[in-house]
Amino acid sequence: MSGGLGGLDSEILGRRSIHEATYEDTEPTIVGDDRGDRSGRCPGIGLDGEDSVDDAHQADPVDFEPCHPDETKSLYPVRELRELKKRSLEPSRRDSRSPSGRKKIEAAKQQPSAARPPNPLENWPLYVLIILVCLAALYLQNFLRGGGGTSSSTLSPGDRRMVTLREHLRSLRDTFGDQPEHNWQIIRSSVVDMLNGTDVFSGPAVILLLASEKNERFAKCLAEQVATALSFTFEDDGRYGTIAPDDLEISEDVATHVIENRCRETVEKRRWHVVLASHLEKWKPDAAMMLHPLCDQENALYKNATYVLTVFAKHEAVAGKRERKEYDKLAEDALNRAWGAMDTNQRHAIISRVTGNVVLVRDDSASCIARS
Repeated sequence: MSGGLGGLDSEILGRRSIHEATYEDTEPTIVGDDRGDRSGRCPGIGLDGEDSVDDAHQADPVDFEPCHPDETKSLYPVRELRELKKRSLEPSRRDSRSPSGRKKIEAAKQQPSAARPPNPLENWPLYVLIILVCLAALYLQNFLRGGGGTSSSTLSPGDRRMVTLREHLRSLRDTFGDQPEHNWQIIRSSVVDMLNGTDVFSGPAVILLLASEKNERFAKCLAEQVATALSFTFEDDGRYGTIAPDDLEISEDVATHVIENRCRETVEKRRWHVVLASHLEKWKPDAAMMLHPLCDQENALYKNATYVLTVFAKHEAVAGKRERKEYDKLAEDALNRAWGAMDTNQRHAIISRVTGNVVLVRDDSASCIARS
């Protein structure tokens, strides 16, 4: 019996010694020390004393209490450390919530890093804008040169000729501002059907410039300017044929041959399109008869020809401001007086063919440089 008690006492003493040795050998644990966390904590046992394997892996070590209630407390209790941690985070939270704090954060985000190398692709909108400006400048330049934004090389022959005519007539209109606007419209409409860009012409085109004898010098110069503009329109480089009254003074038979040969040489041989015949009032009746086959719209000798004619009348007959509807009548009266000796029927037939597009030339303050 005593032996049994002695064995029991020795077993109790052995367990007590082992238990006391375990507590005495354990060092106090300080929160934040990795070594203390590993030796003084009981992983797998939560704060409520229940086993929790997941919490042991996921929770912060400061959330665990010592395994034994009577274990020496750490120098910084867990609750106090939580308070310290919470207080340390509060200023930054307040700064981030306040307007000034948000501005500081945004400024810090927007401030470029000095260490980051510049990226050329960041400026691609600027490059695109520069390219668009250059293209717009080129388009504007072509628009001003081509009279409509389309390059002349891409236009059809008829459209290209129309553009050339418009440019030259605009230049003449700007130079001779005292001439009425409808004068340039008459010139344009008289040749518009000829500018089809083919070898099939609906001409001839006949333009008659009527002027006062006192305005002869300016009217002669203006007629040359119009003939030059039409020559460029037909791509003849400003060249045209001429029939002057001095060439017709020898005799009426010679005058007839001169007119016929001059037109043939201009249109057939040189393949030009414009003939300038001046001072019709000085032509003899037989010479004037040549105008019938030349200017006939049905059976003309040259359907691809354009005739620029000039007639000069007494100053009092054409002086003053005249209405557009009077132009044809003024020209008919001037030619009837000049060709009074001609047969009436023949005279009327010729006059009707040359007075379809009459332009009354007014006195102009602008100087005109005649063709040399």
